[in-house]
Amino acid sequence: MKNDKMPFVAIIGGFYHLKNPAMIADAKDTAKEIGAELAKAGLGLVVYFSDDNSLEPHVVSGYVQALPPGTGAGSIRVRFAESQKNIVKFAEQSTHKEVFERVLFAGQDWEAPFYRSLVDAEGVDAVLLMSGGRSTLIAGQIALARPLPVLAIDKFDGTAGVIRTELATSMRNYPSSSTHSTTEMVAWLKEKCKARAEKQEQLRLQESRYLKIISQRQKNFWAGGAFIALLIAVFFGVGQAPPAGFYTFLTFIGLITAGATGALVRSLIWGSEDTTPATSLVLGSIAGFVVGLAYLIPQWIGAPGVLEPSATEVAATDKIQFVSAVLVAISAGVGFDTVFTRLKKQAEDQPVSL
Repeated sequence: MKNDKMPFVAIIGGFYHLKNPAMIADAKDTAKEIGAELAKAGLGLVVYFSDDNSLEPHVVSGYVQALPPGTGAGSIRVRFAESQKNIVKFAEQSTHKEVFERVLFAGQDWEAPFYRSLVDAEGVDAVLLMSGGRSTLIAGQIALARPLPVLAIDKFDGTAGVIRTELATSMRNYPSSSTHSTTEMVAWLKEKCKARAEKQEQLRLQESRYLKIISQRQKNFWAGGAFIALLIAVFFGVGQAPPAGFYTFLTFIGLITAGATGALVRSLIWGSEDTTPATSLVLGSIAGFVVGLAYLIPQWIGAPGVLEPSATEVAATDKIQFVSAVLVAISAGVGFDTVFTRLKKQAEDQPVSL
């Protein structure tokens, strides 16, 4: 039995107000049966109190006894306040320590954290109520409001019966101790947990799709802006060239915008979800500038062109160099991660002399 995707059921209730010894004994036996069925169904437990008049220790007893040897690690979560750390302890912890996972509530008060634990987004997937008093009633109402699957056992007196009446009036075929066996009631709860998990997964997928759409729109905006900037740079670099003294600066701008455009277009095509548009813009710009400059330097050494102090106009060869460098910078932007990986590798391989 694994607890990574196991639904966890909060066990809430108690027999403090029951006066008939025979009824109390029957309630404890029923709790053990429920615990055994929960274990067989592959559901985990969340428990809060270990007092003999509470529901939890008897459910835990039946649960642990039903676990096959060597299974169930972490399947019982014990939640308690600091004031209870020496009080809340189940007998089975001494023999099956690996089954229990202790979770400490911050602070001395148990009541507020206890109710908040039923509101947490994770940790409690369903609630089982039996008998109980005021705290059981409040916990049941919180579970209904969340909403969580709730199995309220109506066999014994207590506020669990109030919750069961609410559920039975709004839900068809809600299980009852008079018409369903313990096995059938636990199977019903497990099915509800499964349905809730599927619904949550659908909601997560919908949210993920929505975020992808929003992210794609942002990437479209960024990529479009970078491409327009690149077109402007190419226009002035080829069509309306500035004076020779400013052409080198325009070339650098062209390399930067080309690298940024390549990186942002790549994020649109390959869907780099982990990389934000701003990150693609910055890294692509740097990659385009570095690689484009590395491409131009050998050519400038052989034919300086506009770098010559005496240059007064931009020649056709300078424009061809510009366009070629821009194309190289776009490719560098597309593969900016490869560029930086190579630079890192070179830095690691470079010997450091002291």
